[in-house]
Amino acid sequence: MTPDALSRAWAKQAQLDAERGVIACRMCRQEAGLDETTTLWRNGHLVYALCDRCAGAHDVLMRPTPDGIEVRARSRTPLIVGGHG
Repeated sequence: MTPDALSRAWAKQAQLDAERGVIACRMCRQEAGLDETTTLWRNGHLVYALCDRCAGAHDVLMRPTPDGIEVRARSRTPLIVGGHG
C-alpha cells in the first residue's frame, strides 16, 4: 500500500472513530478520547490526530502546503539506541 493510500485509509477510519469519540494517534497508533488528542480538521474532515502523550514528547509543526498538510515532529528527548545491560 502506498503512503498516500495509507493516509486516505487512516483518514476514513479516523472519521468513523471520531463519531464514536475516539481517535487513533498517527504516531503511536494508540486510541485516545477526543478530549485527550490534538486534532487537525480541514473542511470538516479529520486530517491528523496526535495523542497528548506524543504531543507532550515532541515539538510538532503542522502547516498547509499546495499539496495538502505537512506535519513534522521532533522528539524532545534523545533516542538512545542500544544501551548497557
